[in-house]
Amino acid sequence: MYYPCETPIPEDRAKVVEIYGSSISGNMQIKDRQQRLESILNSRKIPFEFVDIAADEKARNYMKRKNLNKTTELPQIFVDGEFRGIFQDFEEAHEAEQLNKFLYDE
Repeated sequence: MYYPCETPIPEDRAKVVEIYGSSISGNMQIKDRQQRLESILNSRKIPFEFVDIAADEKARNYMKRKNLNKTTELPQIFVDGEFRGIFQDFEEAHEAEQLNKFLYDE
């Protein structure tokens, strides 16, 4: 759901949002969370890139290194290469209408 009280980030200040996930996970919870994350970002017109760690070992190692090995839970959200959190963090920010703050520190 789009919250009009939370204005989109102007394009000239856009940052790269990356979703680290898996295209071949047999875990339905991971698949559902990835789909929900993508749906929310698409509905808010927030551009993002999906990084498939199942197909890219370097990406998987990068993800682990950048989140300081805090978690292997998927999906994980990064903005401009900085670990922002896991799905639960994203969902809480969305529910609290604080998605821009979560993603962009605004």
